[in-house]
Amino acid sequence: MMRDQYIMDNTISGRRAEIDKKVRLLRADMAREDWKAVYIRKSENFAWLTAGGDNIVTRYKEDGVCAILVTDSKLFFFCNNIEEKRMKEEEMLEELGFEPITFNWYEDETTGQLQRLLGNGSLASDVPLPGAVDANPIILNRQKVLCVNEIARYLHLGKTFSRVIEGFIPSIRPGDTEIAIAGGLAEEMWKEGLEPVLFLVATDQRIYDHRHPVPTSKKLEKYLMISCNARYKGLITKITRMAYFGKAPEELKAQYEQTVEIENLMADATKPGVDDLQILELSKKLYEIAGYPDMWRLHHQGGPQSYTNGFYLIAPSSHEVVRLNQCYGYNPSITGTKTEDGFIVTERGPMFITYPVTFPEIRATINGVQYSRPGMLEVI
Repeated sequence: MMRDQYIMDNTISGRRAEIDKKVRLLRADMAREDWKAVYIRKSENFAWLTAGGDNIVTRYKEDGVCAILVTDSKLFFFCNNIEEKRMKEEEMLEELGFEPITFNWYEDETTGQLQRLLGNGSLASDVPLPGAVDANPIILNRQKVLCVNEIARYLHLGKTFSRVIEGFIPSIRPGDTEIAIAGGLAEEMWKEGLEPVLFLVATDQRIYDHRHPVPTSKKLEKYLMISCNARYKGLITKITRMAYFGKAPEELKAQYEQTVEIENLMADATKPGVDDLQILELSKKLYEIAGYPDMWRLHHQGGPQSYTNGFYLIAPSSHEVVRLNQCYGYNPSITGTKTEDGFIVTERGPMFITYPVTFPEIRATINGVQYSRPGMLEVI
């Protein structure tokens, strides 16, 4: 299998090799833009440049407690005295090649230290800083294409996430509330080092009523949908799984298989050099063929992802050309059914990072590529 060629290397030497490559690319961007340095503090950008590091204390906040500064010759990390010990001992930033610049928590010296290091040199930053230009477009462009070690980490995330969510669902029972289901799954995810970053849980009629069903106190009767995003070492992917407690109606299973087919054909069309707006147009045709010509209007179809839930949702106002080693996540839905798994664009076709582990399989072959996709689980 394609997945077997990727071996995750979280050693210091493996991470340093990844960091060195990214720094070379970033410095090439800096030279082109005439920047003397780039300041990086957003949590997703920090994770990207440090090969999986974590600068987050307050979850769900955009910027972290430690920043990276890349100059044309050196790497630094900025933090206060509260964070210094952990950044050195647990995030191992010094071992990864970053020199510390620290200060007391009550004396933020960031601006002064930047002035000392850079003088009048131009600065780019991913967070607002006086006199700095916006570095985000350059950084995000680099994040979209994954290196080999990132693909390996992504595959670990996908395999673990698939196993955890599919292993948890059979333990759910009718009468459990959506909130309790979300809490139980979150517990299992944290046990495996996966951070939940999005939870949608719907039962029965709420699956039909809402495309983004945040969990409520509604109790499960027969039908369940869980859509969840998880983060591992900065990388984020998504999964939707559907289960029926009892024997599912045949027409419901048939409709679910239609959504899987739409997702498969969208993934097949996601090839290097293709404008991903073409994939949105394809989805419209696929919904029409399935008998639901206006269904695409009711929910977005997804787009590229990596260190974010999604760089953008494919639309006439937001689309780019697909590149090799990008990760995409689509989520076709027909009212009452939805499918969603992440995949990486390879030379041999889509390589799904999330996939059925214990759920029933729906198998297909498209243009010589074999697909193993999750079916709807019946919990009898």
